[in-house]
Amino acid sequence: MSADIVNQLKGTRSDVKAAATTIEWKFREFSKGIGTNDAYPIRFELSVLRQLCLALKDNLHQHADLYCDIVATMLPHMEPCEEKPSLWEAHLTSLRYIHHGLCQEKTLKECQKMYGLIRSQRCRLQEEGDYKFYLDIHLTHFNGIHLQMQKQTLPIAATDQLYDALEAMGVLFDTMRQRKVAKNAALLVQLNEALFMKRSRGFLKSLSALPSECTVKMYDPLLKLLSCNWGIPSFELSNQFSEYLGLVLALMHIDIFSIEAPLQQQLALQLLRICRDLYRNISPQNYAIQLLYYYVKLLYGREATPTFKLTYIDLCKKFVAFFEHKGATHAKEQWFMDLLVFLQRVQTLLLQSSSKAPPFDIFWQQLEGDDSPKAYTAHFQLLYGCLVAAVNVVRSPLGTSCTSDACKSIRRHCLLSFGMCALEAFNNWQHTTEKMTDRTHHKPFLNILVYTMDVAKNTKCLGPTAAEIVKLVRQLALVIERVACPEQMSLLLPLMEPLQQIRPLIAIHDMHCLLRRIYKASVHCQSSDMANRLQSSYLAAQTNPSRLHTQLCVHYHNAKNSEKCVYEWHESSPLLNPLTPAQKNQLYDVDLLAVLHFLSAPPLPLLQSLLRCRRNDYHLVLLARKMRADSEMVRQCEELRSQLQSTALQQPLTRMQELAIGHASVSVLLEALEAQKTKVSIKETAENSLETFIVKNNLLELNIKREHRLVALATGAIAGFAAFFQRADQEPLDCDETPIDWEALIDDAVAAAMALSSMGYMAQADDAWLLLLRIGRMLDERFTYLRALTHFLAQDHPSPNQQLQLSEEVDRAQELLNDLWPQLKNGHFFKRHHTIVMLCLCHMASYYARQDCLCHAQLLLLQAEELRSEFDERLGKSDIVLITIQTVRFRLEYQRKKRSSGLPRMPTPLRQLDTLVDSVRNFYGLSSVDLGALQLLLADLVRESTECAANRLTERLGFTGIMLNMVLQSGMALRAIEVLISWLWMNLQMEYLDKAQSKLRLLDHLLAIKPLSLTLVEQPSTKGVPAIAAKDDPKSNGISELTSNMLLMQLVEPIRKQNQLDVATPKFPAIHDSSPSSLQLQRYVSKQEAPPHLRECMQLQCIYFIVGCLHARLSFLKRENDQLDDFYVRAGSWLQEDSARTATLGSMHLVQELYHVNYLRYRKKHKEAIRYAEAGLMLKCQTVDINYGFNFMSQLKTAQVELRPAGKEKAKTLRRALAFNTSPEIKGRKALVETTAKTKASASARKTPRFKIYTELELRPPIGSGSSSSSSKSGIENTPPSDHVDLNACQAIEISDDDSAFVPASAAAAVAAPLKRSQSVPVKATKTRSARVRNQLKVAEIIELDDTVEVTPPTTSAATAKRYQTTDARSTRARNRQAEETPATTRGRTRGKVPELTPQPETVSLRRRQRN
Repeated sequence: MSADIVNQLKGTRSDVKAAATTIEWKFREFSKGIGTNDAYPIRFELSVLRQLCLALKDNLHQHADLYCDIVATMLPHMEPCEEKPSLWEAHLTSLRYIHHGLCQEKTLKECQKMYGLIRSQRCRLQEEGDYKFYLDIHLTHFNGIHLQMQKQTLPIAATDQLYDALEAMGVLFDTMRQRKVAKNAALLVQLNEALFMKRSRGFLKSLSALPSECTVKMYDPLLKLLSCNWGIPSFELSNQFSEYLGLVLALMHIDIFSIEAPLQQQLALQLLRICRDLYRNISPQNYAIQLLYYYVKLLYGREATPTFKLTYIDLCKKFVAFFEHKGATHAKEQWFMDLLVFLQRVQTLLLQSSSKAPPFDIFWQQLEGDDSPKAYTAHFQLLYGCLVAAVNVVRSPLGTSCTSDACKSIRRHCLLSFGMCALEAFNNWQHTTEKMTDRTHHKPFLNILVYTMDVAKNTKCLGPTAAEIVKLVRQLALVIERVACPEQMSLLLPLMEPLQQIRPLIAIHDMHCLLRRIYKASVHCQSSDMANRLQSSYLAAQTNPSRLHTQLCVHYHNAKNSEKCVYEWHESSPLLNPLTPAQKNQLYDVDLLAVLHFLSAPPLPLLQSLLRCRRNDYHLVLLARKMRADSEMVRQCEELRSQLQSTALQQPLTRMQELAIGHASVSVLLEALEAQKTKVSIKETAENSLETFIVKNNLLELNIKREHRLVALATGAIAGFAAFFQRADQEPLDCDETPIDWEALIDDAVAAAMALSSMGYMAQADDAWLLLLRIGRMLDERFTYLRALTHFLAQDHPSPNQQLQLSEEVDRAQELLNDLWPQLKNGHFFKRHHTIVMLCLCHMASYYARQDCLCHAQLLLLQAEELRSEFDERLGKSDIVLITIQTVRFRLEYQRKKRSSGLPRMPTPLRQLDTLVDSVRNFYGLSSVDLGALQLLLADLVRESTECAANRLTERLGFTGIMLNMVLQSGMALRAIEVLISWLWMNLQMEYLDKAQSKLRLLDHLLAIKPLSLTLVEQPSTKGVPAIAAKDDPKSNGISELTSNMLLMQLVEPIRKQNQLDVATPKFPAIHDSSPSSLQLQRYVSKQEAPPHLRECMQLQCIYFIVGCLHARLSFLKRENDQLDDFYVRAGSWLQEDSARTATLGSMHLVQELYHVNYLRYRKKHKEAIRYAEAGLMLKCQTVDINYGFNFMSQLKTAQVELRPAGKEKAKTLRRALAFNTSPEIKGRKALVETTAKTKASASARKTPRFKIYTELELRPPIGSGSSSSSSKSGIENTPPSDHVDLNACQAIEISDDDSAFVPASAAAAVAAPLKRSQSVPVKATKTRSARVRNQLKVAEIIELDDTVEVTPPTTSAATAKRYQTTDARSTRARNRQAEETPATTRGRTRGKVPELTPQPETVSLRRRQRN
């Protein structure tokens, strides 16, 4: 070929056309025979083709159409040269190169044209190796067109190119068979590389989608070619084993994916049949091929056969036997490894199908039925046999290569695939009830899965996103989900440990799904311990605390799950979650809170389990709250408390340590309170046997010192809670910090506050309740807030140091109550919540009453009553709400300063107290707060009832006995001291000196001054005060006669018990006792001389001072006056030292002042007595008995009378005995007295004795005078006898509850003038009680007195009297009340006719009898 043609082919398009023309002319010349020989045309063509190849490369595929035209010109003239076979090979090589160069997206048209030119020529195989050039051209064209069609760069019509390529390959195969080209090995390699084994699943699916009439033109010639056996050596066939198996796999894919009829062509089965013949003489491969052939034949079965299961079982056994016998011998041989990989691919293909009608569905259906367990057992044994034999697989062209650079192991992926196939086959199995209980398949199936998981653990390329792991997890989830009986659950249990080993390879979400299914399947576990362990794994995997708490509550709802906590079960679980320390803390915290909150009474083993697994000290104290009956737990709390206290001395405690010490202190406190309780009968606490009872019941350790430890525990707990609460918002919480159990904090704080309140330490209790009030306000704990506020509302004398704006809190509480009380009936609240709301209403009424808002107070009480009536369980029962309502109403009446005529008349205070005692005795508890509220209420009622009764000269010991019994059972020393103080006060008022001395000894014991055991040892055998012989003188006779008359008057109107006045003078000899009460009185008012344990606490100082005041009063009554002067001087100084401390005394300050004035009168220091009495009238107290004012006025006026010169008194005429000491309001009773006397005289057949009556004093006490013990003793018993006998000592004392009779301090200087005694005119008495009452209400005139008091003794007739013809309403009401209450004492006697008395306008007594 000339150089011009070469240059023109590489030149421009015109040059190429010129070259094409030249080449065309040249070949026309060749066709005419012009040439040197026959090889010249092909040589010229080869040179042109060579230049075309170079030009195609250099011109970047330009002028491709012209190149194709040049080839079209030359190709028809080409014939193989027999002499030069290499020329034809070069010709085919050049054509293949040009076709490959044109087989691109931009030259597809030229490619198709070029391929058409090649196909148009007859297939000429001059040499055996020429087939590969044709095959390469056909395969390249097929794959190129297929690729472009996948890219959608060619229309659908281009499919014809695929058909043409397949048909051309069929022609090639026929030509090879005809020419007997024995190149099957190379042919298989080339076909597997380009068309079958090495191609993807998608390509084979596309190939199977081609019409069968087109593909058969290639498959039939190919199979015919492969069936030819031209004496191929055995070693060559052995080497070709993998190629044949690869082609079988590809044909199986094509058979399966065939759209027209899956498995209809059976290409793989035909090839296996050919292979069976080919390998007839090679024994190992021949047997393996036969097994494969029958196995695939079973898979390709289109109809069910009755013997299918038996055949399949037998075939599987033969496979297993083959692997067992040949595995050891041929394990390392390539064909054996290829066989195992082939079986793995077949099993995978058997289970993987995306069509709606799986081609192997009939196969799986025939495995079902009666003998399916045996068939599946055989199937699993086959897979396990393959798995065991596959451990020696090193390489195989049939295996799928791993895309990861870290893993090049075919063996591991083959083993994993066998495990996947076993799982999927198990999930395809339709289990019935009988099949579920069959365990024959368990062993091979478990062996496969365990081995598979062990392989997965060490496979480097596997991870959470690996396809094998994802598939493994999903299949395992399906297996677990199908568990429905214990037998199936026993299949899963051995898988837990291997599953835990591959857990790092599983995604968190996938593992969570597995754990959830295991959690559900664990219900079928026969072992409850294993079930708990498996369930704990799922629970521990929960990351959302709210969801975890819900799941834990469901878990603990089952009583069988109460042996251990979830945290401890999880620690021993086979599926232990890899939790971080923060996650472990969260798991334990939520587990602990679920147990403490969901279970009202957690079982002890569960609490002990939580205790063993605790993460910090805070967990310990929370558990201690539920294990307070365990002494070991209390000991641990005590050790923790001591440890934290030691730490606090070295460094500041953290807020969690502060919280822990608070809870620990409460646990120790409650245990100590429980330990000191004793069972006491109400009969054993009788007044006369209290000292014996203390000794008999081993209560000698009951004293204030022992209680100091309890107070320290309670105050320490409150201090810890307060420190934590103060720092709660100042320090940010860490994400892994233990969540705070605010409910536990509130409960323990309430327990400490209630302990302090119950023990009576009010200053410390105020701090505790103030903290609870702040906590309730911050956390919006409405009931805690209301309960804390109720504590402050119930106080009559709020502490001056109290940091609380009570008015603001009341406004806030009213808003809460307005929102709460309508909702109480809905049933969303507990009974304790009902009680808290109603008690708050009651005490808020008491608060408003102290603010003089009586109407508001009454409305609140009515609201509480109405709210209480809505609860059926409270109707007809004496609950704490009813008792509190009655108590508040008693206080409203008892402490009322002004009486309004518009308000309804209430029962008198003493009547209300009687009703309250009955209610308390019939107390019925409905909630957990009732008993504590009752105890606090009783503590106040003891003081108030004692004050009320003492100021009315009567005994009301109902509350005292109940409260004493209660505090002795609880072992509360301070409350017992308060009760005994009230009782001692009452004994002193009633002048029971022996009983008062006993109370003082008990107080010394409880105050830890002198133990009772020592006191009883030193006590003399004689008790009481010996009687004194009466002196034989006229005065003694007069006193005797007066005594008999006073005893008669007591039948009409009982008053304070009178001593039998058979003595010459009321002066008592000194009573000396060995008790510590005979020590110096100065110790009560000197801080240095007081016991050390009473010096620090203000409340104990006040208690000790009150005991000293009562002790001084007892000394005065016993006439031991040596230390009284100094005591009262020091007491005055003590009161002036600290105003806040003095205010804490309350009404006892008034009692002390009355005692002091009374003593000054006894010492004839009347001016000082007057000064102190006037100062007492000026004392202001918010809630105080109105009789204190009368008592001070009585002392004041009596002192003024005693200050007068004795010579200026005017003698009075003598009166009849029964006309003596008659109050103007009950003049009608004079007839009753006379009648009673006459009746008694006639019954005894003797006359009433006559005796001399001394003249009355010119001045009488004001209205309501002489109400207290001090007033009753002021003029008689406490005054030494003189020539002028003061018969006021024997007068019936008029006690008043009516504040209208109270004389204000500004008017305290008035002195009444002597009044003229009136004459009694007897009238005929009525026979009926109503008539008698009407007659008693008739009062003609009332004299109004001027009560101005002067410091100097008054002169005669210092007052003027006005007379009114009308009846005073207040006097009438007083008489009505007296008429209703007093006659009860005469109902048991014979009623005689009592003459009605004529009203005497001139005789007026300022002492109104208004006794309750």
